[in-house]
Amino acid sequence: MTTYDPVVIQRSADRLYARAAYVPVMSAILGVLIGFVGAPYILQALPSALSLHCPDWVPAVVLGIVGLGQGMERGAQLRLQAQAALCQLEIERNTRGTGSDAAAKLLQ
Repeated sequence: MTTYDPVVIQRSADRLYARAAYVPVMSAILGVLIGFVGAPYILQALPSALSLHCPDWVPAVVLGIVGLGQGMERGAQLRLQAQAALCQLEIERNTRGTGSDAAAKLLQ
């Protein structure tokens, strides 16, 4: 039978925070790479008057900014998950002694 180990929850929360720190950067880099690779196709889909005046690096910048925004949102979700786990851990720490004390008083 598996036993309760608060260290597991703490380590998981630490890993979530670490991921939340680098997810925006990785998403922005991925957006830039996709923008560079897809630039010819993206510029071809634009109206000809606009695509003639649009440099090749613009799709990479735009997709990099979009990737950064998506990564920041994902990072916020990861931090929220970590905080929920830490909140549950803190609730358990605060109620561990009181639950058995209250039950013992009721039995007397």
